[in-house]
Amino acid sequence: MKITPFRVSIALLVPQALAVSTESIATSATSTTSTAAAPTCTSSLITSLCNYPDPGPEFAVASDGRASCWDYCNAHPPCDFVIFNPGNPYTGTGTCWLYPGETFDASKGSSDCANPYLSVYSKPVCTGSATTTAGACAATATPSAVASVCGYPPPGDCFYTCAASSGASHCLSLCAEADSCSYVVFNPRNPSLSPYASGTCWMYTNGTFDAGSVTDCTGAPEQFVYDNVCPKPSPSSSSLSSSVMELSSGTGSAGTTPGSTTSAVMERSNGTETVSENSAPAGRSLSIPLAIGVAMLTWQAL
Repeated sequence: MKITPFRVSIALLVPQALAVSTESIATSATSTTSTAAAPTCTSSLITSLCNYPDPGPEFAVASDGRASCWDYCNAHPPCDFVIFNPGNPYTGTGTCWLYPGETFDASKGSSDCANPYLSVYSKPVCTGSATTTAGACAATATPSAVASVCGYPPPGDCFYTCAASSGASHCLSLCAEADSCSYVVFNPRNPSLSPYASGTCWMYTNGTFDAGSVTDCTGAPEQFVYDNVCPKPSPSSSSLSSSVMELSSGTGSAGTTPGSTTSAVMERSNGTETVSENSAPAGRSLSIPLAIGVAMLTWQAL
């Protein structure tokens, strides 16, 4: 059997066409995200102390220096001041103490010693942007609890509306991103029972907080209640009807959604109707069947 140069060239081009097509689809499916520049922070030294109450294990983090401690404070609001506890004097590493929701109280510390080693710094001033949670409105960054309680019951559909959370801010952010969420209860699961550390998030899809469903606290409050400060707007009937069909002078067109798989546009003109389908992904995917078809024809010809 004789293979002509033309058939050989077609056969060689088919794998290349498949590779190019596959590569283009893979590239289009990869989403790119832009990240803001890491913040660069400065802070003023308030005082040096010999002792100050420990912040608790949740808020004592290893740090490779004072500048990193300031950056960490900036990235974990609310942080009004920070204390750097030096470790190794040769490397500059140490421990960063945070006190979220508190202001510095000089009466709690003492500088009466030969070597005050705790450096107390004011709230950092930073350039650049700290990492934020995508999709959450800005109001979730510093939530304000409407109640601090104990014994509040979980939502009835907890299988779908209860989740682990890194803190009350993250909990409220989950609520803001949900399709339906009116308020949340954050249950701290950390030694300090702090809303600024890890816990569980209970989201209530409707209704309001019921103060009559709580029990008396035997110690510190164990639950923090937050209203959804940025709920999603409900779609109006007018916007839905306007997006379905517009009729003008005998011409109707169905609205298209950018990037949708299939979108139909109907045009009526002079009694004729033309239906066209526009789809960027579909147009790209045709290159694979076309290449495969060429390969099949080439193989049969051989």
